[in-house]
Amino acid sequence: MSAPAKPARRQMVQLQGDPSEGPPMSDPEVLRHDIDVNGWPAVLSAVVLGTIGVLSFIIQPGIVQAYVTQLKLDEAGAVGLAGIEMLGVALATIFMAAWGNRLNWRHVVIGGLVIAALGNFASIVAPQGPAFELARFVTGLGEGTITSISFTFVGLTIKAERNVALYLTLLLTYGAFGLWYLPQFVAAFGLAGMFGAFGVLTLLALATARFVPHGYDAEEMINPEARQLSRALLLVALAGVLSYNLAQGIAWAVLFLVGVGAGLGEQSVADALFLSQILAVGGALSSVFLAGHVSRNGAIAFGILMGAASIALLVGRPSLPLFTAGVCGFNVLWNFVLPFILGRVCDFDESGRMMSFAIAMQMIGLGGGPIIASHLLDGSGYRSAELLCIALFVASFVLLLMPMRRHRALSALRPSTT
Repeated sequence: MSAPAKPARRQMVQLQGDPSEGPPMSDPEVLRHDIDVNGWPAVLSAVVLGTIGVLSFIIQPGIVQAYVTQLKLDEAGAVGLAGIEMLGVALATIFMAAWGNRLNWRHVVIGGLVIAALGNFASIVAPQGPAFELARFVTGLGEGTITSISFTFVGLTIKAERNVALYLTLLLTYGAFGLWYLPQFVAAFGLAGMFGAFGVLTLLALATARFVPHGYDAEEMINPEARQLSRALLLVALAGVLSYNLAQGIAWAVLFLVGVGAGLGEQSVADALFLSQILAVGGALSSVFLAGHVSRNGAIAFGILMGAASIALLVGRPSLPLFTAGVCGFNVLWNFVLPFILGRVCDFDESGRMMSFAIAMQMIGLGGGPIIASHLLDGSGYRSAELLCIALFVASFVLLLMPMRRHRALSALRPSTT
């Protein structure tokens, strides 16, 4: 599972109180009581909210397997059910990208937490079928809302690199232990126990809402790496981001099934995924600390193509060492390369609007991937899903290569002044 990219544009931020409450925002007495987005209470609240927003997604491979064992769904049905939840996440993220800055952030976070909690509690009592699917979709809507705000929140801080590192540490540590312990937890408490735990944790996160700013005014500074590309190339770049994340969505949804289908025990698969999440912390942190020191285009080429090679290791019936190598390579490279991809895409447009569009493409891809995968699983294996995943990786690189080459040409004509 990957985290938000290091922001490509640094912003000077003035946080606001609720414009519907009391004196205008220019009132010094009001500004004295604003939330400091760079203070530890605010930073930790953003990190916690970011993790709460992906409670399900970060351990999605294990949840898909639990749907098979607990609900007795076939593999296609289990993957499709995960896709329904991610569809809710994607729709909420798209909405927030378009209209989020017009809304009161604190109210949005509270609403998202309540919606996600209600969806999880409803999942405990909903009968299997459309009602259960609706409960998971509603949960996704809440999760997507929380995730969008937390991504933006972390990106607004002055020490974004440090705060991204904190976010990744908590997120991937939870994912590692969650995937490792999930088979035992579900065997003991069932899906009801899992959804109940999600609901309780989500409600507890309401305590962080008081540290969320109501909104912000941003005075953007020039991004020295930005060069304006044509609208056609911007669309090509967004198609590359979408293709990359469709591949990730397909792979992440079926990884547990691939391991079990190869004859590996559930706990062995969980152990391999646990290791992949632990190593992914290193991949994510390396992207933070290497940014500015390595070629972004080179990092993108390496991350995407080696990610495709990692999935290729899983084709057929991989042994446990081969499966472990494949999932570890996939997860490490995912968390390593995505910040570079999103950062480079932001360099293609001088208006600074590409990040919101790229994040929307990311969530559409992660949500659409499981739905596509569900139509490729017919009980005969996972080769079709794996080959499509590899093809989408390669397609994403080809699509991103065109705007990257044009950006490099424009940069040669007008070198950065920094």
